[in-house]
Amino acid sequence: MRYYRFGNPEGRFIGNTEKYAAYENVISEHRHEIGAESYQNLPGEFTFAYGPATGGLIESVAFDLHTPGELIKHVGVDPYVKTRPLKIRGLAPQDALLMVERINGFHAASNALAFEMAVEDALDIDVPDRVWYSRLIMLELERIRSNLEVVKRVCEPAGFGVPQNQISYLRENVARIISRLAGHRYFFSASSIGGCQISKSGIETMISSVKREFGEIFNALLESKIFLNRLQNNGNINEGDLLGPAARAAGRNVDARLEEMHMPYADLGFKPFIFDEPDAFGRFYVRSQEILASTDMISEALEHSGNSSATDTAGASGEGAARVESPQGDLFYYVRITDGRIEDIQMSSPSLLNIEAFRKSMAGNIFTDYHFNWESFGIWISELAVVIQ
Repeated sequence: MRYYRFGNPEGRFIGNTEKYAAYENVISEHRHEIGAESYQNLPGEFTFAYGPATGGLIESVAFDLHTPGELIKHVGVDPYVKTRPLKIRGLAPQDALLMVERINGFHAASNALAFEMAVEDALDIDVPDRVWYSRLIMLELERIRSNLEVVKRVCEPAGFGVPQNQISYLRENVARIISRLAGHRYFFSASSIGGCQISKSGIETMISSVKREFGEIFNALLESKIFLNRLQNNGNINEGDLLGPAARAAGRNVDARLEEMHMPYADLGFKPFIFDEPDAFGRFYVRSQEILASTDMISEALEHSGNSSATDTAGASGEGAARVESPQGDLFYYVRITDGRIEDIQMSSPSLLNIEAFRKSMAGNIFTDYHFNWESFGIWISELAVVIQ
């Protein structure tokens, strides 16, 4: 492994895989303990079970809300009420990629690229610069669409039907841009081990339109006191291990793109947007700023991007790891390849730590705050409730 090593815990904690704990550039065989809290109801309190399937939830997840009636005293979260086994070990890397990119369709590019980079690290595969620019475009387009989805879902519990539908329309336009670029609305098969195949014809004009349209919607939302009142001081959290927009909203200069050794973020002058309001509003604001910033990076990267075919991995062996900044934070993959087959694969999703942050942030809120706060974290259960075999 060129960029990771096995050793003692060091630097920022990224998350646990099935076997390991991942840090900035160290994999530890000693899993990081994420403290589990139990709660005993006090006299007059009861447990309100919400989920795993109910209105307002788009994925299966179960909550136990401990409350005397309105104020939430403690939240228990079980994201594993429904799990999906994926048989990946024993496959060739390119065949495994077909499974990996389907773990979460909304973040297919993030999962695919992190896995590909881990394989390339394991097998010492050099990737052309033009391909790294193409991959950056894929990640930033995915970030735009994912953040649009979060902003749309934050509007929904407020009953803001007009901006909600405007953002849905804009998100659909982004999906069509992705389809034009990658040949598939979820980037399936757009990238490969050592390569990438995209078509960038006409993309720059379409991206500029997304920036202009979202800027108008965003500014209108900032003028609504009703909307802002539902987000501000809702779900304050500035403790523990935070990732992605949740960390940056809390004033932390945390972003895997800052540590990226492959994709040319530094060459594009990338700097993360750091805010200082660690609540649902702060997370909404950071995501909105990232939508605008991503459009600029894509426009610049288009000039340098290009394609390359996949690299043959037949019979190769090695061990590697990689990490990307997915829309929700650090997404980590580890692979061990023997004679051209995946012998071991480990993954850590940012939702692992973000769901713990959400759980802690709900104490002291009321139930009508719940949906705004939950959606502001942008958690995807599909990346947690997967069992890689």
